[in-house]
Amino acid sequence: MLTFNSLTFRSLATIALLIAIVAALYLARAVFLPITLGLLVALLLHLPITALHRIGMPKIFAVAVLITAVAAMLTLIFVLIVGPLSNVFDNWPQIAAELRSKIYHLRSAFSAAEQAGDAVSKIADDVKNIVKDPEVQEVVMHEPNFLARAATSVADVVTGIVVTLTISAFLLVMRRPFLTLATMPFDRMSTKLRAARIWKNAERETSHYFLVASLINIGLGIVVGLALWLLGVPMPYVWGIVVALLNYILFVGPAIGTAALFAASVITFDTPFQMFAPAAAYLAINFVEANFVTPHFLGRRLQIAPLTIILSLLFWGWLWGFAGLVLAVPALVVLKAVADKAEPLSDLRRILTPRRQPGAKLEPIRLARVNPGEKRSFQ
Repeated sequence: MLTFNSLTFRSLATIALLIAIVAALYLARAVFLPITLGLLVALLLHLPITALHRIGMPKIFAVAVLITAVAAMLTLIFVLIVGPLSNVFDNWPQIAAELRSKIYHLRSAFSAAEQAGDAVSKIADDVKNIVKDPEVQEVVMHEPNFLARAATSVADVVTGIVVTLTISAFLLVMRRPFLTLATMPFDRMSTKLRAARIWKNAERETSHYFLVASLINIGLGIVVGLALWLLGVPMPYVWGIVVALLNYILFVGPAIGTAALFAASVITFDTPFQMFAPAAAYLAINFVEANFVTPHFLGRRLQIAPLTIILSLLFWGWLWGFAGLVLAVPALVVLKAVADKAEPLSDLRRILTPRRQPGAKLEPIRLARVNPGEKRSFQ
Protein backbone atom coordinates (compact mmCIF):
# COMPACT_ATOMS: atom_id res chain seq x y z
CA MET A 1 0.00 0.00 0.00
CA LEU A 2 1.29 3.41 -0.97
CA THR A 3 1.45 5.73 2.05
CA PHE A 4 2.94 9.17 2.59
CA ASN A 5 5.79 7.72 4.65
CA SER A 6 6.65 4.89 2.27
CA LEU A 7 9.92 4.83 0.37
CA THR A 8 8.11 4.53 -2.97
CA PHE A 9 6.05 7.65 -2.33
CA ARG A 10 9.07 9.66 -1.24
CA SER A 11 11.02 8.51 -4.29
CA LEU A 12 8.18 9.44 -6.66
CA ALA A 13 7.77 12.80 -4.95
CA THR A 14 11.49 13.49 -5.28
CA ILE A 15 11.46 12.60 -8.98
CA ALA A 16 8.40 14.80 -9.56
CA LEU A 17 10.09 17.68 -7.75
CA LEU A 18 13.25 17.33 -9.85
CA ILE A 19 11.21 17.27 -13.06
CA ALA A 20 9.32 20.39 -11.94
CA ILE A 21 12.60 22.18 -11.14
CA VAL A 22 14.11 21.30 -14.52
CA ALA A 23 10.92 22.39 -16.31
CA ALA A 24 10.93 25.70 -14.44
CA LEU A 25 14.61 26.30 -15.29
CA TYR A 26 13.92 25.56 -18.96
CA LEU A 27 10.70 27.53 -19.36
CA ALA A 28 11.84 30.50 -17.26
CA ARG A 29 15.44 30.58 -18.50
CA ALA A 30 15.09 34.28 -19.32
CA VAL A 31 14.81 34.84 -15.55
CA PHE A 32 17.04 32.14 -14.09
CA LEU A 33 19.93 32.47 -16.55
CA PRO A 34 20.92 36.07 -15.62
CA ILE A 35 20.58 35.21 -11.92
CA THR A 36 22.84 32.18 -12.28
CA LEU A 37 25.39 34.10 -14.35
CA GLY A 38 25.28 36.90 -11.80
CA LEU A 39 26.02 34.45 -9.00
CA LEU A 40 28.90 33.03 -11.04
CA VAL A 41 30.42 36.48 -11.58
CA ALA A 42 29.98 37.25 -7.88
CA LEU A 43 31.84 34.06 -6.96
CA LEU A 44 34.57 34.92 -9.44
CA LEU A 45 35.09 38.40 -7.96
CA HIS A 46 34.91 37.30 -4.32
CA LEU A 47 38.68 37.07 -3.71
CA PRO A 48 39.63 40.32 -5.53
CA ILE A 49 36.97 42.28 -3.64
CA THR A 50 38.11 40.74 -0.35
CA ALA A 51 41.70 41.75 -1.13
CA LEU A 52 40.70 45.33 -1.99
CA HIS A 53 38.57 45.57 1.14
CA ARG A 54 41.46 44.41 3.33
CA ILE A 55 43.75 47.16 2.06
CA GLY A 56 41.22 49.79 3.13
CA MET A 57 39.00 50.28 0.08
CA PRO A 58 35.26 50.49 0.91
CA LYS A 59 33.34 47.47 -0.28
CA ILE A 60 30.89 49.46 -2.40
CA PHE A 61 33.74 51.26 -4.16
CA ALA A 62 35.63 47.97 -4.67
CA VAL A 63 32.54 46.37 -6.19
CA ALA A 64 32.00 49.37 -8.48
CA VAL A 65 35.63 49.30 -9.64
CA LEU A 66 35.66 45.57 -10.40
CA ILE A 67 32.23 45.51 -12.07
CA THR A 68 33.31 48.45 -14.24
CA ALA A 69 36.54 46.61 -15.12
CA VAL A 70 34.58 43.50 -16.12
CA ALA A 71 32.19 45.58 -18.23
CA ALA A 72 35.11 47.35 -19.93
CA MET A 73 36.82 44.03 -20.66
CA LEU A 74 33.64 42.56 -22.16
CA THR A 75 33.18 45.71 -24.26
CA LEU A 76 36.75 45.47 -25.54
CA ILE A 77 36.30 41.81 -26.47
CA PHE A 78 33.04 42.64 -28.24
CA VAL A 79 34.64 45.48 -30.22
CA LEU A 80 37.57 43.30 -31.29
CA ILE A 81 35.56 40.31 -32.51
CA VAL A 82 32.27 41.82 -33.72
CA GLY A 83 33.79 43.04 -37.01
CA PRO A 84 35.29 39.71 -38.13
CA LEU A 85 32.23 37.78 -36.96
CA SER A 86 29.88 40.11 -38.82
CA ASN A 87 31.89 39.61 -42.01
CA VAL A 88 31.68 35.83 -41.58
CA PHE A 89 27.89 35.86 -41.11
CA ASP A 90 27.34 38.37 -43.90
CA ASN A 91 29.39 36.38 -46.42
CA TRP A 92 28.45 32.93 -45.13
CA PRO A 93 27.00 31.57 -48.44
CA GLN A 94 30.21 32.44 -50.33
CA ILE A 95 32.38 31.10 -47.49
CA ALA A 96 30.43 27.83 -47.36
CA ALA A 97 30.69 27.36 -51.11
CA GLU A 98 34.44 28.02 -51.07
CA LEU A 99 34.88 25.68 -48.12
CA ARG A 100 33.07 22.87 -49.94
CA SER A 101 35.19 23.47 -53.02
CA LYS A 102 38.45 23.49 -51.06
CA ILE A 103 37.51 20.32 -49.15
CA TYR A 104 36.64 18.60 -52.43
CA HIS A 105 40.02 19.49 -53.96
CA LEU A 106 41.79 18.51 -50.75
CA ARG A 107 40.13 15.12 -50.73
CA SER A 108 40.93 14.58 -54.38
CA ALA A 109 44.61 15.13 -53.58
CA PHE A 110 44.66 11.89 -51.61
CA SER A 111 44.31 8.67 -53.55
CA ALA A 112 42.32 6.98 -50.80
CA ALA A 113 39.52 9.53 -51.14
CA GLU A 114 39.12 9.51 -54.93
CA GLN A 115 36.11 7.21 -54.96
CA ALA A 116 34.34 9.26 -52.31
CA GLY A 117 35.04 12.39 -54.30
CA ASP A 118 33.59 10.83 -57.45
CA ALA A 119 30.46 9.84 -55.54
CA VAL A 120 30.00 13.34 -54.20
CA SER A 121 30.52 14.77 -57.69
CA LYS A 122 27.93 12.39 -59.15
CA ILE A 123 25.39 13.33 -56.50
CA ALA A 124 26.06 17.00 -57.16
CA ASP A 125 25.51 16.50 -60.91
CA ASP A 126 22.24 14.66 -60.27
CA VAL A 127 21.02 17.44 -58.03
CA LYS A 128 22.06 19.98 -60.65
CA ASN A 129 20.11 18.15 -63.34
CA ILE A 130 17.04 17.99 -61.11
CA VAL A 131 17.25 21.71 -60.47
CA LYS A 132 17.48 22.35 -64.23
CA ASP A 133 14.27 20.39 -64.82
CA PRO A 134 11.75 22.88 -66.30
CA GLU A 135 8.92 21.29 -64.32
CA VAL A 136 10.65 22.08 -61.04
CA GLN A 137 9.75 25.49 -59.70
CA GLU A 138 12.33 27.54 -57.88
CA VAL A 139 11.29 28.77 -54.47
CA VAL A 140 13.11 31.79 -53.07
CA MET A 141 12.79 32.52 -49.36
CA HIS A 142 13.58 36.02 -48.25
CA GLU A 143 14.99 36.11 -44.74
CA PRO A 144 15.84 39.15 -42.64
CA ASN A 145 19.22 40.55 -43.57
CA PHE A 146 22.22 40.16 -41.34
CA LEU A 147 22.04 43.69 -39.95
CA ALA A 148 18.50 43.13 -38.64
CA ARG A 149 19.38 39.79 -37.04
CA ALA A 150 22.62 41.17 -35.64
CA ALA A 151 20.92 44.22 -34.15
CA THR A 152 18.42 42.01 -32.32
CA SER A 153 21.11 39.62 -31.09
CA VAL A 154 23.40 42.43 -29.94
CA ALA A 155 20.55 44.10 -28.06
CA ASP A 156 19.71 40.82 -26.29
CA VAL A 157 23.35 40.18 -25.39
CA VAL A 158 23.90 43.72 -24.08
CA THR A 159 20.69 43.55 -22.02
CA GLY A 160 21.71 40.19 -20.56
CA ILE A 161 25.18 41.47 -19.66
CA VAL A 162 23.78 44.59 -17.95
CA VAL A 163 21.29 42.52 -15.93
CA THR A 164 23.95 39.96 -14.99
CA LEU A 165 26.44 42.57 -13.81
CA THR A 166 23.73 44.39 -11.84
CA ILE A 167 22.77 41.17 -10.05
CA SER A 168 26.44 40.44 -9.37
CA ALA A 169 26.93 43.89 -7.84
CA PHE A 170 23.98 43.42 -5.47
CA LEU A 171 25.19 39.94 -4.49
CA LEU A 172 28.65 41.29 -3.69
CA VAL A 173 27.47 44.34 -1.75
CA MET A 174 24.66 42.59 0.14
CA ARG A 175 26.60 39.46 0.98
CA ARG A 176 25.45 39.13 4.61
CA PRO A 177 21.68 38.92 3.91
CA PHE A 178 22.22 36.28 1.22
CA LEU A 179 24.52 34.30 3.53
CA THR A 180 21.88 34.49 6.26
CA LEU A 181 19.26 33.33 3.77
CA ALA A 182 21.43 30.32 2.91
CA THR A 183 21.54 29.30 6.60
CA MET A 184 17.82 29.80 7.30
CA PRO A 185 16.83 26.11 6.73
CA PHE A 186 18.85 25.08 9.81
CA ASP A 187 17.59 25.39 13.38
CA ARG A 188 20.64 24.98 15.60
CA MET A 189 23.22 27.74 15.77
CA SER A 190 26.10 25.29 15.42
CA THR A 191 24.58 23.95 12.19
CA LYS A 192 24.07 27.47 10.88
CA LEU A 193 27.70 28.35 11.58
CA ARG A 194 28.90 25.15 9.94
CA ALA A 195 26.76 25.85 6.85
CA ALA A 196 28.11 29.40 6.70
CA ARG A 197 31.71 28.15 6.88
CA ILE A 198 31.03 25.57 4.18
CA TRP A 199 29.57 28.23 1.89
CA LYS A 200 32.43 30.65 2.56
CA ASN A 201 34.91 27.86 1.77
CA ALA A 202 33.01 27.16 -1.47
CA GLU A 203 33.28 30.86 -2.34
CA ARG A 204 37.05 30.83 -1.82
CA GLU A 205 37.58 27.59 -3.73
CA THR A 206 35.41 28.66 -6.66
CA SER A 207 36.90 32.15 -6.86
CA HIS A 208 40.44 30.76 -6.75
CA TYR A 209 39.59 28.21 -9.45
CA PHE A 210 38.18 30.81 -11.83
CA LEU A 211 40.92 33.35 -11.27
CA VAL A 212 43.64 30.78 -11.98
CA ALA A 213 41.66 29.31 -14.89
CA SER A 214 41.18 32.80 -16.36
CA LEU A 215 44.91 33.53 -16.18
CA ILE A 216 45.66 30.17 -17.82
CA ASN A 217 43.11 30.83 -20.57
CA ILE A 218 44.57 34.29 -21.21
CA GLY A 219 48.03 32.76 -21.50
CA LEU A 220 46.68 30.07 -23.82
CA GLY A 221 45.07 32.71 -26.03
CA ILE A 222 48.31 34.69 -26.23
CA VAL A 223 50.42 31.63 -27.09
CA VAL A 224 47.93 30.38 -29.69
CA GLY A 225 47.66 33.87 -31.20
CA LEU A 226 51.44 34.13 -31.52
CA ALA A 227 51.65 30.66 -33.08
CA LEU A 228 48.95 31.50 -35.62
CA TRP A 229 50.68 34.80 -36.38
CA LEU A 230 53.90 32.91 -37.16
CA LEU A 231 51.93 30.56 -39.42
CA GLY A 232 50.42 33.49 -41.31
CA VAL A 233 46.80 33.04 -40.20
CA PRO A 234 44.79 36.26 -40.69
CA MET A 235 43.61 38.10 -37.57
CA PRO A 236 45.48 35.97 -35.02
CA TYR A 237 44.35 38.21 -32.16
CA VAL A 238 40.72 37.28 -32.87
CA TRP A 239 41.60 33.59 -32.76
CA GLY A 240 43.46 34.15 -29.50
CA ILE A 241 40.38 35.71 -27.92
CA VAL A 242 38.09 32.97 -29.26
CA VAL A 243 40.43 30.21 -28.04
CA ALA A 244 40.65 31.78 -24.56
CA LEU A 245 36.86 32.02 -24.29
CA LEU A 246 36.22 28.51 -25.61
CA ASN A 247 38.70 27.02 -23.14
CA TYR A 248 36.21 27.65 -20.33
CA ILE A 249 34.12 24.84 -21.86
CA LEU A 250 36.03 21.63 -21.18
CA PHE A 251 36.20 19.08 -24.01
CA VAL A 252 33.61 20.85 -26.19
CA GLY A 253 35.39 24.23 -26.42
CA PRO A 254 38.69 22.93 -27.85
CA ALA A 255 36.77 20.75 -30.31
CA ILE A 256 34.79 23.75 -31.58
CA GLY A 257 37.96 25.86 -31.79
CA THR A 258 39.83 23.17 -33.72
CA ALA A 259 37.01 22.70 -36.23
CA ALA A 260 36.59 26.45 -36.76
CA LEU A 261 40.33 27.03 -37.14
CA PHE A 262 40.66 24.17 -39.62
CA ALA A 263 37.74 25.49 -41.70
CA ALA A 264 39.29 28.98 -41.75
CA SER A 265 42.67 27.55 -42.75
CA VAL A 266 41.12 25.54 -45.58
CA ILE A 267 39.48 28.70 -46.94
CA THR A 268 42.58 30.88 -46.51
CA PHE A 269 45.43 28.65 -47.69
CA ASP A 270 46.08 26.42 -50.68
CA THR A 271 48.64 23.79 -49.61
CA PRO A 272 47.77 20.86 -47.31
CA PHE A 273 50.51 21.82 -44.83
CA GLN A 274 49.16 25.35 -44.45
CA MET A 275 45.65 23.96 -44.01
CA PHE A 276 46.52 21.49 -41.26
CA ALA A 277 49.32 23.35 -39.45
CA PRO A 278 47.21 25.95 -37.54
CA ALA A 279 44.77 23.38 -36.15
CA ALA A 280 47.65 21.01 -35.30
CA ALA A 281 49.53 23.80 -33.51
CA TYR A 282 46.41 24.70 -31.52
CA LEU A 283 45.86 21.06 -30.52
CA ALA A 284 49.49 20.69 -29.42
CA ILE A 285 49.37 23.85 -27.29
CA ASN A 286 46.01 22.87 -25.83
CA PHE A 287 47.35 19.39 -24.99
CA VAL A 288 50.24 20.89 -23.02
CA GLU A 289 47.91 23.29 -21.23
CA ALA A 290 45.30 20.67 -20.33
CA ASN A 291 47.71 17.95 -19.20
CA PHE A 292 50.56 19.89 -17.58
CA VAL A 293 49.84 23.59 -16.93
CA THR A 294 46.28 23.41 -15.56
CA PRO A 295 46.82 20.37 -13.28
CA HIS A 296 50.00 21.98 -11.89
CA PHE A 297 48.34 25.26 -10.90
CA LEU A 298 44.86 24.06 -9.99
CA GLY A 299 45.73 20.74 -8.36
CA ARG A 300 42.89 19.09 -6.48
CA ARG A 301 40.39 21.80 -7.47
CA LEU A 302 40.21 20.15 -10.89
CA GLN A 303 39.81 16.64 -9.54
CA ILE A 304 36.35 16.03 -10.96
CA ALA A 305 35.38 12.77 -12.64
CA PRO A 306 35.37 13.19 -16.45
CA LEU A 307 32.04 11.38 -16.74
CA THR A 308 30.34 13.90 -14.47
CA ILE A 309 31.81 16.73 -16.55
CA ILE A 310 30.43 15.21 -19.76
CA LEU A 311 27.00 14.64 -18.18
CA SER A 312 26.98 18.20 -16.84
CA LEU A 313 27.86 19.57 -20.29
CA LEU A 314 25.06 17.55 -21.88
CA PHE A 315 22.47 18.59 -19.31
CA TRP A 316 23.26 22.31 -19.08
CA GLY A 317 23.89 22.56 -22.83
CA TRP A 318 20.45 21.11 -23.48
CA LEU A 319 18.88 23.31 -20.81
CA TRP A 320 20.39 26.72 -21.64
CA GLY A 321 22.37 26.30 -24.86
CA PHE A 322 25.83 27.86 -25.13
CA ALA A 323 25.40 29.70 -21.82
CA GLY A 324 24.64 26.35 -20.21
CA LEU A 325 27.88 24.92 -21.56
CA VAL A 326 29.74 27.80 -19.90
CA LEU A 327 27.96 27.13 -16.59
CA ALA A 328 28.39 23.34 -16.64
CA VAL A 329 31.88 23.13 -15.14
CA PRO A 330 31.42 26.03 -12.65
CA ALA A 331 28.33 24.28 -11.29
CA LEU A 332 30.40 21.15 -10.67
CA VAL A 333 33.20 23.15 -9.02
CA VAL A 334 30.76 24.78 -6.59
CA LEU A 335 29.01 21.46 -5.90
CA LYS A 336 32.28 19.66 -5.23
CA ALA A 337 33.56 22.48 -2.99
CA VAL A 338 30.42 22.12 -0.86
CA ALA A 339 30.49 18.30 -0.91
CA ASP A 340 34.14 18.24 0.20
CA LYS A 341 33.23 19.91 3.50
CA ALA A 342 29.69 18.64 4.13
CA GLU A 343 29.53 15.22 5.74
CA PRO A 344 25.93 14.46 4.61
CA LEU A 345 27.12 14.88 0.99
CA SER A 346 29.88 12.29 1.23
CA ASP A 347 28.15 10.04 -1.32
CA LEU A 348 27.94 12.92 -3.79
CA ARG A 349 31.59 13.67 -3.12
CA ARG A 350 32.56 10.13 -4.10
CA ILE A 351 30.54 10.46 -7.32
CA LEU A 352 32.21 13.74 -8.28
CA THR A 353 35.74 12.67 -7.33
CA PRO A 354 37.66 10.63 -9.94
CA ARG A 355 38.70 7.10 -9.12
CA ARG A 356 41.60 6.97 -6.69
CA GLN A 357 44.89 5.37 -7.51
CA PRO A 358 45.67 2.10 -5.69
CA GLY A 359 46.99 2.86 -2.22
CA ALA A 360 45.83 6.49 -2.22
CA LYS A 361 43.75 7.70 0.70
CA LEU A 362 40.68 9.86 0.41
CA GLU A 363 41.13 13.22 2.08
CA PRO A 364 39.30 13.13 5.43
CA ILE A 365 36.49 15.55 6.16
CA ARG A 366 37.38 17.80 9.07
CA LEU A 367 34.54 19.58 10.81
CA ALA A 368 35.47 21.99 13.60
CA ARG A 369 33.55 21.76 16.84
CA VAL A 370 31.41 24.73 17.64
CA ASN A 371 30.37 25.86 21.08
CA PRO A 372 26.58 26.34 21.00
CA GLY A 373 26.92 29.41 23.19
CA GLU A 374 29.56 31.03 21.05
CA LYS A 375 28.43 33.96 18.95
CA ARG A 376 30.05 34.45 15.60
CA SER A 377 29.30 36.55 12.61
CA PHE A 378 28.45 34.91 9.31
CA GLN A 379 30.35 37.54 7.38
